[in-house]
Amino acid sequence: WTSVCENVRAIVSEERSRLVYLGSNDGLVNLLNAPQFRVLPDDPSLNRGGHRFWLGPQHRWKWPPPADWEYAPAMSCSVDHGVLMLHHVRMDSDYPALTREYAWEGRRLRCSVRWKDDGRPYFGMHVIAVDRPFTITARLESCDAAPAGLVIARMVDEVPAIQFPHPAISVSEGYATVRAGIRETKLGFVPQTLATGRPDGWSLSMHPGPSGGAGEEMPDHGYLSQVWVGDESSEFAEIEQLTSNLQGCTSEECFSTIYLEASQQVF
Repeated sequence: WTSVCENVRAIVSEERSRLVYLGSNDGLVNLLNAPQFRVLPDDPSLNRGGHRFWLGPQHRWKWPPPADWEYAPAMSCSVDHGVLMLHHVRMDSDYPALTREYAWEGRRLRCSVRWKDDGRPYFGMHVIAVDRPFTITARLESCDAAPAGLVIARMVDEVPAIQFPHPAISVSEGYATVRAGIRETKLGFVPQTLATGRPDGWSLSMHPGPSGGAGEEMPDHGYLSQVWVGDESSEFAEIEQLTSNLQGCTSEECFSTIYLEASQQVF
C-alpha cells in the first residue's frame, strides 16, 4: 500500500503488517530501517524493521515479541475515508489482537494502534528503527525519581540509576545528545518530539500523540519518549514512544498514537 503527501512517500506492507518506508517520493531515501527480504523468512531473530508496535511491559513477554505483533502478515486490510487499517492475526491468546491505522494529517503520518480491553493494563510501545549513523538530542527534565533529567528505561530486568560520565551521552545546558555505535543503552526522556537527521538533508521526527483508555500508572517514571542505541555491532538505533498503562474506557477499546514527519532541507 503506497500513499504520497507532497514529496514524501509512505509504504505499508501487508506481509509485515506495518509501515516499512517513509521517505523521498522517488523511493531512493528510506528514513526507516526496514531490510528488504525477497521472501520474508521465518527466523524470528531477524529484524523486520519499520514501525514496530508492542504491548508492554516487555518483562511480561521478554524476547522475542509475540509473533502476532512482529512476525505475522496482516489478517486483512481495508481503506475507509483515507485511513488504511490492518488487522493483525491473533494466535497468542495471552494478548489482545491489534489493529493498525495509517492516515495523513497534514504533512504528518498518523500511526495508531487499537486493541480490546482484556482486563489487564498494557502500555503501548511504538518503536521506529533507523539506520546508523545516528545522533539525537533530547530535552532533560529532572524530578525526584530522575535527578539527571533522564532514566535508564527498563526492558526486562530492573535497571540501576544512570551513571555519568557515559560514553554514548553528552549533556549540555539542559539537553542530552545520544550517539549510536558506542555502548548499548536505552534511555527515557519526558514526552517530547524526537527528531534525528538523515542522509541528503532529510530529517525524521516522531511526535507523541493521544492515547485512549483509563490509566494513570506510568512506566519508567513517566519518561515515555525513549531512545535505544547499540554498540559498534548494531546496524540501527530506535526512537520509541510509550503510553501510560491503559485499560478500556466506555468503548472497552484502548489506542495509542504517534505522528511521523519526514522533511527535507532545501538549499
